[in-house]
Amino acid sequence: MTPPHPCALDDEILTQAAHWCMRLQDDTCTTEERLDFQRWIQDDPRHPFEYAKMLEIWDLSDELPNKQSTSKKLLTDPSTPRNGVRKM
Repeated sequence: MTPPHPCALDDEILTQAAHWCMRLQDDTCTTEERLDFQRWIQDDPRHPFEYAKMLEIWDLSDELPNKQSTSKKLLTDPSTPRNGVRKM
């Protein structure tokens, strides 16, 4: 079996970090999920680094204007479809 390509692994960690950043900001995040996050953070030395980068991005997104045309609005607006299709 061939090990995953390093770039693919980096992308996976980045995706996981983004997931945890979003999930932990949600009021519905459970205690069990928070424990899962702690295990994930400790599982690989790259995880805390990538998570910290995601938090920086999250903080910077607060500076974006909250207009319909911005990515922030598209990402945080609950009325925006999540299937990758946007109504025009």
